[in-house]
Amino acid sequence: MSTAIDGITSTSSTDAYGNTYTTAISGNDALASEDFITLMLTELSMQDPTEPVDSSSMLDDQLALQTLETNITLTESMESLATSFAQSALSDSASLIGNIVETSETDDSGNTVQYRVSSVASTDGTIYLTAYAIEDYYDIYSFTEVDSTSTVTDSESEDATLTVTNSSGNEYEISTYGKTYEELAEELNTIDGINATLSETSDGTYQLVMTVSGGGSSLSSSDVDFGYSLENATSYNSEAETLLYTNVTRIY
Repeated sequence: MSTAIDGITSTSSTDAYGNTYTTAISGNDALASEDFITLMLTELSMQDPTEPVDSSSMLDDQLALQTLETNITLTESMESLATSFAQSALSDSASLIGNIVETSETDDSGNTVQYRVSSVASTDGTIYLTAYAIEDYYDIYSFTEVDSTSTVTDSESEDATLTVTNSSGNEYEISTYGKTYEELAEELNTIDGINATLSETSDGTYQLVMTVSGGGSSLSSSDVDFGYSLENATSYNSEAETLLYTNVTRIY
């Protein structure tokens, strides 16, 4: 015999002694505690009065069902919370794109390696950064253009000098008195970490460009007038590296 209750179908049979028992339940795979109570009451109404069903056992089953439901709900809540945290972490890490970061990694000289972040990604809840290691910083000084390579610097005093101070605080003083721009470029090139070129421009003039490795440099002059502009540049390793977001120790 089949009985339908709120979309749930129970199939019952009668044994040789006339006792009715449930053989199958179908129609709903997601039974709630209310469904269990309904089934229990139906079972009680159809039982043999001379051999009643153990109500204590049925209540234990209901309690077990409620405990299972609670655990399932808690698991779903934790999974939802974990997903929310992962999305929040990914959103936070996205703000690092274009920034300079550090981890605990150091180079062969013991200096902390810095990276420029190009993208972020999340894999199984773990945030990864794609970044390029910084190889060096540069200060680029572009001096005022002159008519030719043999143009003499505007130095009216024998004490006229040009002083370059690098990022380590080392000062390099060069006499500019009576020197051409070509001679000045040659002398600058003798200094470690400095590269100077005197190149012809598109309009036929010549420009002295000095590059100082390490960045954070300064330029000063005495008794000579030099006009120049300053730009900063950075060189990166051509191969990208993958960093763990949790390993980032400093952000610039």
